[in-house]
Amino acid sequence: MTMAPESTLAVLPEAVVFDVFGTVFDWRSPVKSALEHAISQKLALAGNSTNLPPGSPDLSTPSAIRKFAATFAEQWRDSYKDFVVTQAEATSPSSTTNINQCRAPYKTIDAHHLASLRNLLASYHISHLFSAQETQTLSRIWHFLTPWPDSAPGIAALRSRCPVATLSNGNVKLLLDLQRHSGVVFDVTLSAQLWRSYKPAKEVYIGACEVLGVGSDDAWAEYCETDVGEREDEEAWRAKQRGKVAMVAAHIGDLRAAKDCGLATIYIHRPGEDDEKGSEDAEAAYRASGEDWIDMWVRHDEGGIQEVARRLAKLAEK
Repeated sequence: MTMAPESTLAVLPEAVVFDVFGTVFDWRSPVKSALEHAISQKLALAGNSTNLPPGSPDLSTPSAIRKFAATFAEQWRDSYKDFVVTQAEATSPSSTTNINQCRAPYKTIDAHHLASLRNLLASYHISHLFSAQETQTLSRIWHFLTPWPDSAPGIAALRSRCPVATLSNGNVKLLLDLQRHSGVVFDVTLSAQLWRSYKPAKEVYIGACEVLGVGSDDAWAEYCETDVGEREDEEAWRAKQRGKVAMVAAHIGDLRAAKDCGLATIYIHRPGEDDEKGSEDAEAAYRASGEDWIDMWVRHDEGGIQEVARRLAKLAEK
């Protein structure tokens, strides 16, 4: 495989925005552990795992419970992926000529996590193991995820250079709790909730840039007042300005949507996180497809977010 250049970024970003789940935080390990612990505890209290209803999974041994928890965690996460794609299409103003028609009610990711957890428990015939309050508490495991080892130091290094924000489908309360419990600190907490939408809807990426003062109405007005000779087309100018914001994610689909809005794109490979290409080697699949629009590619063994900070520091020296 041809090695990619460290970066094709021509200018230092004025702001950096981060996808959160999978990119900054490892969700698999804590979610699997929480599920395994909760199920094991309930079965121990019940005293007999063989009394489960017909159609229930094999939970007869610790290894069986561990295997089931891993499968359940992946299905829980997959339900989120399906949810945001369908909801982004349904709630986007561009999905209808009349924004008052066919617009799905907004639902927070917390609400989705609870609803999908209930559905999955029911599908496996184990809902009876948990009370309503216990199910709600279990759904909040997403507020207590573990950051990747490079996340806190890498983001701290980036914050010394420019504003750094979240840009996640997670609702604001969820994102704030993750920061409070992990020690990972952002300058600004931006959530798709602020636009009552979900990535990959364009208004989320464009809105984030505007909040950060890039490509905003105020910036356009200031540009129009300057003596620049022939003025650029407004939409082209705004898209070019959004290139001053870099989106960091471990998901090619997220970055593709950001690039379509004009943002610079930085991909961080996290194990098992990007399944869009159906390949463990996401970079090989990306290169083989002929695509060439990701501005920086950081492989798993290169240092994650700390490596992003290192490369941007190197760019600043030029």
